[in-house]
Amino acid sequence: MRGADFMSVMKTCRAVLLAPLLRCRFARKLLAAYLYRKWIAHSEAVVAARRQEETLNEAYWMGRLREYAHIVDKGLHRGDFSKGRGVRAYEGAKTALSHVRSREGLDDPSVVWATSRIRLYEKIQSNGSTRLDPPLIVTRCRYDDLLDAIKTRRSIRRYLDRPVEDSVVERIVEVLDWSPTSCNRQPGHVYATNQADIVRRCVQVHGGAACFTEIVAPLFLTFCADPTVYDMPAEVAMPYIDVALGVENCVLAAHCLGVSLTLLTWALHSDREDRELRRILGIPPHLQIIVSAVGGYPSGGAETPGRKNKQLHIVKQAEAISR
Repeated sequence: MRGADFMSVMKTCRAVLLAPLLRCRFARKLLAAYLYRKWIAHSEAVVAARRQEETLNEAYWMGRLREYAHIVDKGLHRGDFSKGRGVRAYEGAKTALSHVRSREGLDDPSVVWATSRIRLYEKIQSNGSTRLDPPLIVTRCRYDDLLDAIKTRRSIRRYLDRPVEDSVVERIVEVLDWSPTSCNRQPGHVYATNQADIVRRCVQVHGGAACFTEIVAPLFLTFCADPTVYDMPAEVAMPYIDVALGVENCVLAAHCLGVSLTLLTWALHSDREDRELRRILGIPPHLQIIVSAVGGYPSGGAETPGRKNKQLHIVKQAEAISR
């Protein structure tokens, strides 16, 4: 049987066998559970870990502290709070802070900020103040400059034989947590290497790096999320969203420093690739790998792909609710 004929037969079989099955809602749910079993398995692992409070590490409690302190902070800035309001988030923040005991943890800037929110909440609750008025911070970046960085960034696949220095990598990753994240959780972790032999090994086990098999990139980064700070399974997509927002910061910062980062999808990885990449970079099992990138100082450019027409829909009047 010719290849074309075989494919035609397979399509017919799928249509005849699967179509009636997929009309059943329960069957569709089972199929979805199979196709997205990696997401579901990770979500279930988080749920199981959260049930055993004694096994949760300080990083988890710092994430919860940022979350609860953020909720407290939102209430403080509303200006219409009253005595006793926000006590649930306040108590959650206090509980989380009680589990942060190391000097490194207590000195972390996000923990220092969260602690200040707790103290401010206590002060306002005791003296009856009703308003905060922090100054507005105005950016020095012009719109045209930001637009230039966004529009001139390219995914480059040719690099100079020049290492990306540790100090440059630090400046790129520094902006990761300056993106908005849900409830200020800041779940991002980055594992990076600028060692040519390690970069090559990472590329070889990365399913999304097909076009780099013969190219030695000077830099490799893997962006991860700590999913334990999310309420699973309802927030199963949030680690991806939160870290992806930070990745865009890093990509643009790298571009401004003369470094091109090209993202590598991790969506189609195999279990073997997952184990091997974690082994090479020392990524612990509880972290969720979101996406990787190769990078370096570009030796050339890349043509700009055309962008689709604008898809902005400005709504001036809500449609009538049908009854």
